[in-house]
Amino acid sequence: MRASNRGTGAAARRQRGAGLVVIISVVAALAVSAAAIVTFTGNVQHNTSQTRLKTKSFAVCEAGLESGMAFLTGSWPVSVDSTAAFDTAAFRERFATDDFPDPDGGQFIAVDWYDDLSPEDPDVHWDSNDNGIMWLVSQAGVGSQSTRVLTLVERTWFTMALPRGIPLWAGGDLESLGVQPKIVVEVAPPEGTTTTIHVGGDISVNGVGTVTQPGIAQVTGGDISPLEEVFPQTLVDALKLTAQANGRYFTSYDDAENSPVDPVWSPWGGLSGLCVIEPPTPTTIVAAGGATLNTEEQPGIFMVLGGSTLDWRGTAQFYGVIYVEGTCDFSRGTADIHGMCVVNTDYGLRGTPDIRYNDNCITNLDNRFPSATRRVPNTWREVQPQ
Repeated sequence: MRASNRGTGAAARRQRGAGLVVIISVVAALAVSAAAIVTFTGNVQHNTSQTRLKTKSFAVCEAGLESGMAFLTGSWPVSVDSTAAFDTAAFRERFATDDFPDPDGGQFIAVDWYDDLSPEDPDVHWDSNDNGIMWLVSQAGVGSQSTRVLTLVERTWFTMALPRGIPLWAGGDLESLGVQPKIVVEVAPPEGTTTTIHVGGDISVNGVGTVTQPGIAQVTGGDISPLEEVFPQTLVDALKLTAQANGRYFTSYDDAENSPVDPVWSPWGGLSGLCVIEPPTPTTIVAAGGATLNTEEQPGIFMVLGGSTLDWRGTAQFYGVIYVEGTCDFSRGTADIHGMCVVNTDYGLRGTPDIRYNDNCITNLDNRFPSATRRVPNTWREVQPQ
């Protein structure tokens, strides 16, 4: 019996030893698993962080591309001397540094452009072949991640589609004083198009002859073409928005008169190019001067909105279209309009100013002002960051 008990005790001790080994093995396995889990979790967190940074850098890069297109709409580089630069500092302010940290190296955003020459030459930073197409490149860096994309972009233009052969459209009365005629043809519209003035009220002439030269028809009262067919409100709104987006919208005449030269929007500064004035309350805008505003090849659009009166004096020669939502009075000088005038109410011609219908000024307004810069389809691609 004692021998049997001794055998049983030894077996029990051996079993207890085996259990300890199992426990130690399980603890060791758990320790290894825990270390693996910690490492795996760290890798996942790191990869997730890098993925977030990569996603953010891509979003910033795309935003840079869109901002670059908006910039080129008003600053398309037309010569080797073009010096306009993308404002990276203003762009950076749009992104909080807590969410979009500065890159470990390089720039947060870099936007550049070069001509679509063949082969591509990234050193030609202007539209040297004058085809309205360029490469636009955007590269963004956020933290340790960077993204670079490029696409061909093309310049698009306003198409005014103004009616031909209308020197004057006035919703109210037309009063003409002094030597007649005051409305003449300088460059005729296409053959078969009758040059016609449209006056919603009465035509009053104080002088010898008629306000229009022979061959120009006069339509009055309810027979005139609707304003929407001559200068539609959608065009007014589009030009106003464009002027606001490109620094050519003013609330006072003085600000407009003293505005600087812009090679695209105001080649001669002041009232040249696209110029929109809208005082906060209706007033009388007195424009007096002797400058030549615009040319037949580069006509302009001068707009007075908000019901204000335009009192145009002096000796200025204006090439293009004048649009006034209030009353317009051309007097006290020898200023001429070479093109077309649209006035919602009354129009006065005193002294010696003339409206000289110039068909070239009307047709050259098409493709005169850029409308937008857009991507050329199927040219976008992501490339290796530099």
